[in-house]
Amino acid sequence: MGMTGKVGQVDAAVRERLLTAALELFNTKGYASTSVREIVAAAGVTKPVLYYYFGSKEGIYLELMKGCHATFEEVVSRLATFQGKSSERVIQFCEGIFDGVVANLPVVRLIYAIYYGPPQGAPHFDFDQYFERMVEIVGAIVEEGTAKGELRQADVKVVTWAFIGTLNTAMEEQLCHKEPRISRETMVRILNLIVQGIAAA
Repeated sequence: MGMTGKVGQVDAAVRERLLTAALELFNTKGYASTSVREIVAAAGVTKPVLYYYFGSKEGIYLELMKGCHATFEEVVSRLATFQGKSSERVIQFCEGIFDGVVANLPVVRLIYAIYYGPPQGAPHFDFDQYFERMVEIVGAIVEEGTAKGELRQADVKVVTWAFIGTLNTAMEEQLCHKEPRISRETMVRILNLIVQGIAAA
């Protein structure tokens, strides 16, 4: 391996240390209360290194958000291509989103804190796009299932929100500071109950 490969590995490792340190501090202290000095100290680098890679505290925050959105889109694109009955597809979709949240709890926790908490001066990022995308995909699956006769005729919006409400509650439970009251298995049982209620005769 040449020097270029080694430099690339070092760059990636340094960037990752900075992102990890920033995420942990944003979650424990809040975005507004976290300083660049604290981020670089936690990452074991100097301020110029952070400025080189991210430009500012705002830059490192936006990089975290963009990385999360890219991961979300990758997961969603994969889940949206599943084949099979609409009931199976909607449950697979919810399972996949749930797994993605659990695998990325620290950044999801930060998103919830910024979205629902007091203004912290963080740069704007469109968090609603996550939720709207989930509603759009589940709605399309339900609509398709109804058109194919797999699901009985019902208000597509109401059915969609029954699925999304279950998924959302299960996701939020994972963010609590105690043992989640809804596990992945419990979520799937609730989703199956909804499916049974709307399955075509």
